[in-house]
Amino acid sequence: MRRTLFAIVALLAALPLTGALASLPERPAIEKAVAFIRTTQQADGGFGGFGDGQTFDAVYAIRSIGLDPNSVQKGGKSPADFLRAKAAAQKKPAEAAKAALAAKALDINPKAVGGVDLIAVIAGGLDQATGRYGVDDFSHSLAILGLACTGNPVPAAAVAALKKTQLKDGGWGFDGASDPDTAAIGLQALLAAGVTTTDSAVAAAIAYFRAAQAKDAGWGFDPEASNASSTAFAVQALIAAGEPVEGPAYTKSGKTPVTFLVSQQLPDGSFAGFDAGFAANQVTPALAGRTFCNAPATAFSNQGPIPPATPSPTAPPVPSTPSPTAAPTRAPEPPNTGTGAVAAGEQSTLVLVALGAFILSLGAGFGSIRRR
Repeated sequence: MRRTLFAIVALLAALPLTGALASLPERPAIEKAVAFIRTTQQADGGFGGFGDGQTFDAVYAIRSIGLDPNSVQKGGKSPADFLRAKAAAQKKPAEAAKAALAAKALDINPKAVGGVDLIAVIAGGLDQATGRYGVDDFSHSLAILGLACTGNPVPAAAVAALKKTQLKDGGWGFDGASDPDTAAIGLQALLAAGVTTTDSAVAAAIAYFRAAQAKDAGWGFDPEASNASSTAFAVQALIAAGEPVEGPAYTKSGKTPVTFLVSQQLPDGSFAGFDAGFAANQVTPALAGRTFCNAPATAFSNQGPIPPATPSPTAPPVPSTPSPTAAPTRAPEPPNTGTGAVAAGEQSTLVLVALGAFILSLGAGFGSIRRR
């Protein structure tokens, strides 16, 4: 049951794109997406309203298209100001890992962010007995990425621990069932830590993604309901593994994962999902052909700055339902950063909350909204 209550957002080996990925990036789509992301910036320099992790995701997205996130400011405040102010609050390895990658994207030393050594926070969270940085595989994988993608060593025990929890179908997930989000972060963590594409664990993960791909060429927690966020994660993982995401192996009825993602974009530049900012943050790097590991190291573009898409005071609100021509699917609620096991006595409460949200969503005409 926890599988439908948890999952995540967030990062991969700095691998060059292969010839099979030559048609990426989708420049017009990602320029519109980043213009939208800029409209979500807050007075403190952060983005969105779902916690620190959403700002870190926005920083990766902005950097992934070759734009310096330091240049994106509101009222004189930049994402770097936000990161320095929030660094001390990132006390868990997964949280510190996302912050460390944001620091890299902002050209800040992750070992000295507002007086905080984020790498030391990650390293200090290792359970020597289990080789794990988190109870759940998403958190554990994020911690590995936070170390490997900032040039720091990953203990062999941490890699072995991740391989040990890989499920029979090649994925990773919660409560013994694979999901594309966790599987994507897990695969990227192995690759970032130096596991080769010839390794049986990597091969099994790729096989999982091929088997789990939906008829619309996307991925989702529900095999019959792809969503942009899960598909973006899957695309990044496959890019990291050198897979031809626009090739025949991933083409369904003439559609590819990339065309699925583009079809989910709304007129304002955001993407269909629980939260427009979350979805845009996650899809942008994937469409830019960047992984969660190399997005923060993207070279700056010479194509000029992308102006913010400032909404008119009289502009109508962003539609809650997608354009009929795009026919995008509503995604699940935004993921967290991996919280580990549900505390005793809390699972039944979370199940009731999820069930209530599901029933309300049906009444509101939004369809099934699964809790992550």
